[in-house]
Amino acid sequence: MSSKVIVEKSAFAESLSIVGRAVASSPHLAILANILITSEGGQLRLAATNLTLGVSTWMDARLDGQIALTLPAKTLTDIVNSLANSEVQFSVNGKPEATLKSGTFKGVVRGTEASEFPPHPEHDVSEGVTLPAPLLREMIQGTAFAAASDEARPVLEGVQISFEGNTLSMAATDGFRLAIKRAPLPSAVTKKQVIIPASSLKEVVRVLSATKPEQVRLYIPPTGSQVVLRTENVQLVSQLIDGRFPDYQVIVPKGYKTRTVIATTDLLKACKQAGIIAREGGNVIQLRLTPGADQTGKVTVLAESGDTGESEVELPATVTGPELTIAFNVKFLQDGLEAIRTQNVVIETNSHKTPAVIRPAGREASPTGEEEDYQYILMPMHVDGN
Repeated sequence: MSSKVIVEKSAFAESLSIVGRAVASSPHLAILANILITSEGGQLRLAATNLTLGVSTWMDARLDGQIALTLPAKTLTDIVNSLANSEVQFSVNGKPEATLKSGTFKGVVRGTEASEFPPHPEHDVSEGVTLPAPLLREMIQGTAFAAASDEARPVLEGVQISFEGNTLSMAATDGFRLAIKRAPLPSAVTKKQVIIPASSLKEVVRVLSATKPEQVRLYIPPTGSQVVLRTENVQLVSQLIDGRFPDYQVIVPKGYKTRTVIATTDLLKACKQAGIIAREGGNVIQLRLTPGADQTGKVTVLAESGDTGESEVELPATVTGPELTIAFNVKFLQDGLEAIRTQNVVIETNSHKTPAVIRPAGREASPTGEEEDYQYILMPMHVDGN
């Protein structure tokens, strides 16, 4: 039996781009290089998975008959992107292949039977937690970068998401830094903690940035080891990481001796300048925190390398407490500063050997009205002479 589908080229290309992020780059199963295309509820559904993350998207189409097959993602995407006509028509005749027509183009793309594609279980997400999409995106962007990128400790490759009462928390650490972000929930929920791969959450950010939905429903099935995130037309299903996340609260400093408030963009720019020298010196920079009279002071950003030279940038700041020189990995410090949206940033320190707390300055940074809405804890680096 033959079936025909007509779709808008631009919408088709966008949908292929969205699900294409879940296509395995070097699949150990050939079918994982394909996209599943099916007709569902009067719409066309595209789905892809790398077995850790599965992405589905639904799009409007003019359907004549039922569609169910898989086609190679790269071939199909490249062809669709090359088309100039505003519509794409493809038809199937019972074989795992599709005939594509658009303008002067006509071609055949061969694929595989839909039955060979990994099953994608359906979830009723109505019991999930509804979150503003911009808030979820900001929370992920503020934490996922701090997760580990190696496989030595798989649990650190994830972001711990915690539901407790009216608060949603996310935390990620690679052992050298820790990022914590909290946000209020619209209503109290059952206490629960899961660990989601940071790689999956970064794809969530890309999808949210591309589709710009207003809300996301986050659902953790009571059984199984998956989490589901659903917007109006896109669904992401990620495997969870099994393991025990570190009790990170024990390393968060409970107080400080030196407190520095400085313009975020100024410090970030100085770090980028110092990083040019520091990249040949193990990415180490030093911050000299110098207090002054009447709540004034300065921060001196220093970098030195025997191969490339040295740099020094002096910035005005409000520094209270004893003078302190502390060293950081400049890339890690930049990551934290880039996650902070406020005009000024607070750096709280105790000594050159203990972790520093970096967070937004001002209550305008916090949806909950608390300055502790975001905390970035950074371990210092050892420098000869300290």
